[in-house]
Amino acid sequence: MKTIKSLLLALLMAGTVWAAKPADNPVTAGPETAVSPAAHYVNSIFTSTLAKLELIAATPEARRGDWEGIKGYLKQLETGLPGAYFFVLPDGNYYSVALDYTNLNLSDRAYFRSLFAGRQVKGFPIHSRSSGKKSALMAAPIVVDNKVVGALGASVFLDELHAKLNRDFALPPGYTWFVLDATGNTILHKDGDFIFMNALKQGSNSLRQATAEALKKESGTMQYELGEIRRAHYQKLSGMEWWMVLARLEDEAATPPLKLKLSLDRFVADLQNRLNRIDDSLAKHIGQSRQRIGQGDEIRKLLADFINENPDVVDASFVDARGILRQIEPGEYKNLENADISTRDHVAAMLKTREPVLSGGFKAFEGFLAVDLAHPLHDARKNFLGSISAFIRPELLIDPLLRKSLVPEDYELWIMQPDGMIIFDQDREEIGRMLFSDPLYAEYTSLLEAGRKIAAAPSGKGSYVYLAPGSREKAIKNIVWQTVRLHGREWRAVLAYRPYE
Repeated sequence: MKTIKSLLLALLMAGTVWAAKPADNPVTAGPETAVSPAAHYVNSIFTSTLAKLELIAATPEARRGDWEGIKGYLKQLETGLPGAYFFVLPDGNYYSVALDYTNLNLSDRAYFRSLFAGRQVKGFPIHSRSSGKKSALMAAPIVVDNKVVGALGASVFLDELHAKLNRDFALPPGYTWFVLDATGNTILHKDGDFIFMNALKQGSNSLRQATAEALKKESGTMQYELGEIRRAHYQKLSGMEWWMVLARLEDEAATPPLKLKLSLDRFVADLQNRLNRIDDSLAKHIGQSRQRIGQGDEIRKLLADFINENPDVVDASFVDARGILRQIEPGEYKNLENADISTRDHVAAMLKTREPVLSGGFKAFEGFLAVDLAHPLHDARKNFLGSISAFIRPELLIDPLLRKSLVPEDYELWIMQPDGMIIFDQDREEIGRMLFSDPLYAEYTSLLEAGRKIAAAPSGKGSYVYLAPGSREKAIKNIVWQTVRLHGREWRAVLAYRPYE
């Protein structure tokens, strides 16, 4: 028996799922020739896994429900293909390689009754209970005397698999690939953010129509738009109800809607103009007061006059040459006077350079995100006294501009510093978050990639996948962005829209 078991383990390890790797860089010849080997490769990964589960299901250990014996076999599969491997009993309780007896139950899963009626499971999309990962389930029943006494399953981790396939396919620029099931669900995709999005429900109209037609056929070609024109070849996998699609992104990329560019052009011009006017107003009031600085309450009058002229500025303050906040208007903030704020980055910069500065975003004591615009203050003899600061809450500055900018209601505007801080978002919960480090965005790789492009260039266009407004459903979003600048500080104004015809 030991010899038989050793032979079986060797068989399980032989012909690893990665052994069927397609020819080196096949897509350089075009998707029409590459789609077949790519489909065969993906098919072999899953059908090979199912065949090995069937092989284990026929062993004496599986037939008598010996978990320790089954576990040894399943661990061999796990080394070849990352996933959650398990043995489930007729009552739904199950054991996994990772946890042994899990104390969890699978009997309410949609595939369970069919599996225990003796039918295989081929690629059922799930979120694994033991790992929380996106998975595709392959499962084989264990049959003894024409009765299903258990089943073996492999929840193949799709995020890990898509990354491996990307390396193996080695797509050149301008190509993408994805795998759909019979319901239009995206099982695998070059971009992991698209996994489990549905091409029949969440894609553009042209993608929905093209997908609906493709799922009726074994193979063929399709064309659709998703930010740009894409021409694709597809082929059904021989052992699965899945279709492999390889697409080429055409050079004649679809341009953003004209109303999008006009809306962003107008908004950015309005925001730049408003920041410039606040900046000019601050400089003007400092200049008009210079000869009287040091006389009576001239600084407080300067602050009050500036606030009266700029109602969208929260407050104005005088910070002395040591970084102490000495005076502030309006009077409701007077309890903040005499606070030492010398360690704030923009205050330290002012004390060092004695040049106008616009700070990065920071959390105000009231809890909202704010920025400070500061100009140096000198007396009539040009002695440096400190600075006059305008305390600005970006959302109060931006909301009125947004209302008059004619941005369509179904578009989304957000503003980011190049370091990734969200200065403004129509979803207030996102203001102040750091795009590149906040866990909220960690799983959205296309958004992070788009963010890096936004940070690197003052203008451009792109796309990403993120949650639709007011929803937990992911949506494809195309974007254009432009830049607002003041005193070396840059804000990227990003306008997003759904790329549907």
